[in-house]
Amino acid sequence: MNKLRRMALPGLFWLFVAYLFLPLIVMAAMGFRDSNFVAFPIHSWTTQWYREVLFDRDILASLWLSARVALLSTVISIVVGLPVAFLTARTSGLLRGALVALVVLPAFLPVVVSAIALRIFIGRIGLETGMVAIAFGHAVASMPFVVVMVLTRLNSMSHNMADAARNLGADEVIVLVRIVLPYLSPALLGAFMFCMLLSFEDFVRSFFLGGFEQTFPVLLFSRLRFGFDPGLAAISTIILIATTGFGLYAERFIRTRRLGRDTSLSATGNTHD
Repeated sequence: MNKLRRMALPGLFWLFVAYLFLPLIVMAAMGFRDSNFVAFPIHSWTTQWYREVLFDRDILASLWLSARVALLSTVISIVVGLPVAFLTARTSGLLRGALVALVVLPAFLPVVVSAIALRIFIGRIGLETGMVAIAFGHAVASMPFVVVMVLTRLNSMSHNMADAARNLGADEVIVLVRIVLPYLSPALLGAFMFCMLLSFEDFVRSFFLGGFEQTFPVLLFSRLRFGFDPGLAAISTIILIATTGFGLYAERFIRTRRLGRDTSLSATGNTHD
């Protein structure tokens, strides 16, 4: 009985892993099927679909558009979110709670409601649908995550470092550039990576705000209406591998950077003591 209990938790864990990854493995396998339709079993294998999607002009154009939109929306999110995080960190009590609630509200709105509201808003301000409109919509959705990540890092920062710099004659600009921003760099890099990935996979806002310009998720949706073929499985597998590698590299880089910086600050503090 005790042995059964010890095996239950690992068994549930691996069942959960299979639930998450088996559909992805099946999708990747479908990209190697030597046929024009998706079905099991796979009698013969080919890399034809992977070669074709890598030279598909529509797919490459949509990927390039998605990359530009992701970069622009991420820059907007950080430029807007960073001062908002500073402002929120300087408040307290009910005002701080109200600011945090206001900032994170777009992240809790239903995506369809947010997309419709953004489409109405850009029409009111005279902004045409297209790349800039998509980037603006994605930035609205991403900015709360920037604020939360930066605010979390700011709350862990000791005020002694900034106070010591001021006592040595540094003005606020130097304190910001030489002390605060380097300390926030792991959070900023994490926010940058997260916003890039969040923008790249955003379908609903891209669909409502894109007009005739199709990001990769919109192009994928339009092709799915005519059936799921191995070519779509192939390009989806390539994107999955690329985004997974991007995310793992970002996580490792941020963790290493944070550990190195915290160790350096600890050593500096001990030296001053």
